[in-house]
Formats: sequence, structure tokens, C-alpha cells
Amino acid sequence: MKCSDSNILLLCNFDDQHVGDHKEDKFISNMWSGIWSIDETDVCKTLLDTKLDIDSLVQYINSWKDENCIEPILCIAIKSFLTFCDQNWNPHPDKLDLDNYLRSNWPKDIDATLKLQRDSEPVFVNILYPELLYFSLQIFRALYTIEENLLHLWWYFRTIVVHQRALEDTSATLYAELELIIAKLTNELQKLQDKPRLQILLSLEIAQAFLIYARIHKVEEYLSKAREIAGLKLELTGILGKRTKFQQRSLPQLALFSELDLSVDRPSAEESHGSSELPPEIELQDDVRLNKIDYNEKITQAELPSLEQILCLLTVQYIQKSQPKDDLMYEELQPYIEAVLSQKKGAWATRVAALLIRCKLEAGHKRTVERAMLQCETIVNDRTGVASTTRLSYLWASGLQPAWSWRQQLADLYVSLGLIKAALEEYQKLQLWEDIIVCYTILQLRHKAAEVIQQQIDVNPTVKLYCLLGDATDDVSHYKKAWEFSNRKSSRAQRHWGNFLFSHKEYEECIPHYEKSVEINSIQESVWLRLGYAALVTEKWETSARAYRRYTYLQPNTFEAWNNLAKVYVKQGDKKRAYKALMEALRFNYDNWKLWENVILVSIDTGHFEDVIRGCHRMLDLQHKYEDIDVLSLLVRAIVQDAKDADGNSTARLRKRVLELFGRITSVHQNKPEIWQLYSDLSPTYLLKAQRLLKAYRGFTQSDWTNSPETCKKVIELAQTLLDYSMKARKETEDKEKLQCDQQLSSARLTAQGVIRAVEKQDWPETKTALEELKNVFSEITEYMKSIM
Repeated sequence: MKCSDSNILLLCNFDDQHVGDHKEDKFISNMWSGIWSIDETDVCKTLLDTKLDIDSLVQYINSWKDENCIEPILCIAIKSFLTFCDQNWNPHPDKLDLDNYLRSNWPKDIDATLKLQRDSEPVFVNILYPELLYFSLQIFRALYTIEENLLHLWWYFRTIVVHQRALEDTSATLYAELELIIAKLTNELQKLQDKPRLQILLSLEIAQAFLIYARIHKVEEYLSKAREIAGLKLELTGILGKRTKFQQRSLPQLALFSELDLSVDRPSAEESHGSSELPPEIELQDDVRLNKIDYNEKITQAELPSLEQILCLLTVQYIQKSQPKDDLMYEELQPYIEAVLSQKKGAWATRVAALLIRCKLEAGHKRTVERAMLQCETIVNDRTGVASTTRLSYLWASGLQPAWSWRQQLADLYVSLGLIKAALEEYQKLQLWEDIIVCYTILQLRHKAAEVIQQQIDVNPTVKLYCLLGDATDDVSHYKKAWEFSNRKSSRAQRHWGNFLFSHKEYEECIPHYEKSVEINSIQESVWLRLGYAALVTEKWETSARAYRRYTYLQPNTFEAWNNLAKVYVKQGDKKRAYKALMEALRFNYDNWKLWENVILVSIDTGHFEDVIRGCHRMLDLQHKYEDIDVLSLLVRAIVQDAKDADGNSTARLRKRVLELFGRITSVHQNKPEIWQLYSDLSPTYLLKAQRLLKAYRGFTQSDWTNSPETCKKVIELAQTLLDYSMKARKETEDKEKLQCDQQLSSARLTAQGVIRAVEKQDWPETKTALEELKNVFSEITEYMKSIM
């Protein structure tokens, strides 16, 4: 099917003000007017009569040989899907009579919630009319099976994404299906060169799909692609400004500069969404903090069209997923959110999503939490009757969660403010039993949580309720009951069972439960992470390695997992893989000294000497010390013996860099004799070797070294080597260094004389031989000095 203007309008993005050109097309006219009632009664009834079996649907649709007759079936699916989204993304939807809407009775033997379940993950209890989602999903799947054109692919893709949003947890089955469809949509993307706005929109929707599963690299890929096509440049910079009302001196603040490529043709937000009713933005009424940062200079910001606003929003969502949650991230996100909220016009879904993200960020700050609550209440309690077409415009590109989750966010804000009973009331309306348990625990009424859940079980028992009863009572038998109730098919039952054992540090026992859980649904990040740790503690190296490998695939930006994976590889004796895992860990945390310590240890064993040097410098930066003699000894030995590194290169080339490293280390550890000895071994001239060995001697003799025969022996050997180096330095010296070498030789002789006297007083049997050798060398040096004077 060619991508004609009418087909594009059938995508129902509700952003094209030229829909009037197609008024003669009844389907398009109705859908763009928000008239989504199903008029094709006979067709709809026949579709339902197939019991929505894919083979039967395909056979029925194929029986319509004329392509024009497929359009009513497509439109029924689109209308059903739009109605489902309208109901679930509306905080106060009008009641819908399903049978009346479908003009036919819904088949009693089709339980949509059960049919939509994937990998034992159920549909959220707050999802309204799941039948409409299942109905449209099956039709789109059948249409996609018959013909893989852009229209069928895109709608099928949207329904699967919404299907995933309707589930309580991510599904590996749905992700595999999405990957396949996205690959085909990406091919279609190349064919839309003449429709750049459509390319941007599709890239944004694909990025949002990957964001659900935290596939950060994929999100980045499609985000960059969309930015490039849009010709949008976003750049964070520091500008002086004031944040509080009584601030006298301006301080550096983050600001966002946005710039649009003027050669790219694009409609303004006024043109595409001029009639959209946007939710009001609540001002910050604080005694100290300003509503917005007062910058000292004007910031260059473009008036962003609607798609470019979503690009800003997606950047925020991407940063949230890819970076640690700290104050620095909050500061980085603020300018992007402000850029979206400062626009006068735009898509309703984009504005609501931006406001809700700001609410979540402000919930953790005492000066902004009240504004966050008021803003969230405004969105949740909005009864202004926003038009359905306004609400759904760019909905799938914005990543906005269903409306029931906004109320959950409001309840979370109540908890932040200590309004536990108000939060409890909201959680009970939404049947969020985990949060209800938390609230009752805070109120010291944990027994009440168990009572409430038991009451729900008596009415309608579910796997989730049995699991939560186990959580509330710490009774393992409830997890077993949940497992049996699910016919041994619930990943949740095994997950909760495993979590209970894990929290009680029964690591050996929790492993089989976690393994069963991921066997049912392989995309549970938290389970893989805990399985990896439990296996690590119990020394089940193969299981731990497999779990951490899977976790790092699902969540590649977690340094702890990479670090633990490296530890497992070390235990397995596979230090090459351990090194690679540690290099990945460093990408996500460059400032963890324990991680750098591991990098140094593994790098020295695998011959990555440059990384050893880099790691030692980093340890000095972070800990202001580094004194691992074993590692430094191996590094010096490799340089002195000119060993080959991991890539087969000569290590002698690193001598200068290692000397610089020892210069830093000895400036911190001035009295560590072993380090000075190694520094001496590495030094290029005998004079430098002797001078640094003399400092090693001073380090050894700071304590009562004569009380131990072992230490005495070390000092004797050091003094002997010192004499040897000093004499060689004097013999090889040039005239300009002769005086310095004479002084060094004299110092070495006096040092040796002091060692001889001190050791003779102790008269250790273990040192007699070494002492005789030192005396002989001392005599030679004395004669040599007489000859040159």
C-alpha cells in the first residue's frame, strides 16, 4: 500500500489542519472528528464470531478480495484502539457500554484480561475495557499478517506498545515481537524521505518503545536520528543567574540553548496544535526560591514546534533512565523540562508528561514538594473535558503513562508530605496492595494490611494477592499457594518467594525460585540481579556469571553488575573476560576507588600495564594514596625485564610513565622503603638508583629495625646494593657530576658503617654471613675512596 496522504491521515496523529481536504472520506472525517462509534455492525459481529482467532480472522479478511473492503475492518480496529486509549488516558472518562459500543455482545468465552497476559504477567487491574485492546490487537495482527505495509505495521506496533504498558511488568515475549516489528518499521523509515515529519514521529515512537525496556543504546540511536532529521540542536551551558529571592551574588546555573535549522521546513506548534487546551502550570509559591531561575543574560531559545518539544521531552526521559538518580541529574533535567513548559502551544500529552516528570523530580525537595502535589492534583482532578483528539495527539510518542498512574503518583506525593492516610485512600481506590502494605507499615498497622488483602482474596483470589499476603505476613505458605493457584506458571509467585528468602539471607534456597521465575519471564532485571548476587555469595560461579551476563544485557549501564561479573570471572579463572567486564564498569562509574582497585589487580594479571598505570593515578586522585607493593613490584619487574603486554607490545616503552607514577606515589608515601626500592630499580642511572635506595634505607631505619633478624638482613642487603650502585655511579660519572657522585659514595659508606655497627651489637646468627659480605664490600669501597681522593 503506497503511503498516500489519506493513508497518513489514517494514522490519526491529529496534528494536520488540512484534514478538511478529505471531508468526502467518511472514515477519515469521523476519526479526525473524534467520532469513533462503530457503524459497520455486520462486519464487527462477524469479526467477533471468529472468536478473534488469528487464523480465522486472516481467512475472513482474505475473503474480501477487493482492497477497498479491507478499509472498514482497518477502521473498526483503529476506532476500537482509539476508544481504548481515550478511556485509559482520561482521568475522568465517561462510562462506556461495551456491547452497545461494539453493536454486538462480547463473546462470553473470551476473557480479554487472560488473553492479554504474557509470560504470566497480568494486566493492571486499573486498565479499563481491556476487551477493546484485545479486539484491536488481534485485528491489527491479522492485517499485518496479510500485508506488511506501513499502515498495518505502525498500528500493530502501537497496540503492542500499549499492550506492554497495560501489563504489570515487562514481557520477554512482547519485546521479541516488538524487535521484529521495529526492524521492519526501520526499513519503512528509509522510504519516508519525502515525509520528514513522519520520519521524526516514527523514530520517537520507536525510541519510546525501547525506553520501556531500558534499552538505552537503542533509545539514543533513534533519538539522535530524530534530532538529525528535525535539524534541532540542544546544548546545555552554564550561565550566571539567581535562584532565590534574596540572593545577592549570581552563581553559575545550567541553561539550555536550542536552535532550529532554518533550511528545514516544519509547521509551528500553533499550526499543528493551535486549538489544543493545555493544562495550567502551577507557580512555585515559596518564601525563598524563585519560580524560575533569573539568568543574567538572555538565553537563545527557539520557539519549538510540537515534534521538537517531544524531542526535548524524550531527552529528559532518556537521561532519567541512563543516569544515576542524584541532585546532578535533577539540575541537568530542569532546563529541558522548562524548554517544553515555556512553549505557548503544543501537544497535550507532551505537556502533561513534562509536568508529571517535574512533579516526580520536585517530590524530593522540601521547597518544591508542595508545588509538585498541587500540580499533580490539578492534572488528576481536571474535568475541563479536553477533546479526545487533543488528548491522543502524539500520545504514543510522548511516553505518557495511563491516567490511573497519575493518581498513583499523587498518592506517592502524599507519602512524601507525610499524608499517609490520604495516600492510603488513593492506593485503595487503585487496588495497589504493595503500596497499601507500605502505608500500613508506616502507620504501624501491618496486621491491617494482611486483613485487607485476605478480604480481597475471599472475594476474588489472584496470584498477586496471595503473594502480597505472603509479603504482609512473612508466611512462605502463601507463596506456595500462589504458585499452585497459577498452575505452576506464575513468575511473580516464584519472584516473591525468592525475594522473601533473599531478604532473610537464605541465598542457597532462593536460587531455584529465581531460576524458575526467569525461566517463565526472562526479562526481569531485578530477579537476574539478585540471582547473580545469591549465586556469587554461595560460590555457584556458572549460575552467577549467567545471571550477571543477562542482567548487563538488559541493563548495560549498571557498574555494580559489571564489577560483580568481573569478580565471578576471576573466580572462574577467566581474567581476560574479567578485564573486559571491568572496562565496561568504568564507563558507568569512573569515580569508584574500589572499582579502580579491581581494575588494577586484573590488569596486572592480564598484562594490560597501561591500565595499571592509569588505575594507580586514579587511585591517587580518589584516595590520595596507593601502596600495593605486590602490584607495583610486578609492574616494575615487567618494565625492567621488558615483558610483552596483552597486545604483544614492549613494556619498556612505558618506563617514563611509570617513573612519573612513582614520583607521585613517593611524594605521598615518603617513608615507604619498599616503594623507594622499586623506584630505585626502575631508575635509569646508577646515581639515581643510589639516591633513591638511600631514601629506602631511611624508611627502614625509622623504627627499631635491629630488633628483628629478618629486617636486619633486608637492611644489610640494601646497604650492600647501595654501596654497589654508588661505586658504579662514581666510576661511570662525567666530570660535571663527579662531586655529586663523591658525596653519594661517602653517604653510602657512612650508611654501611652504621649498619655494620648496629647489627654487630645484636649479633644475630641469621645475619652473620650477610654481614661478612657487607664488611668485604665496605672495605673495597673504603680502599677505592682512598685511591680517588
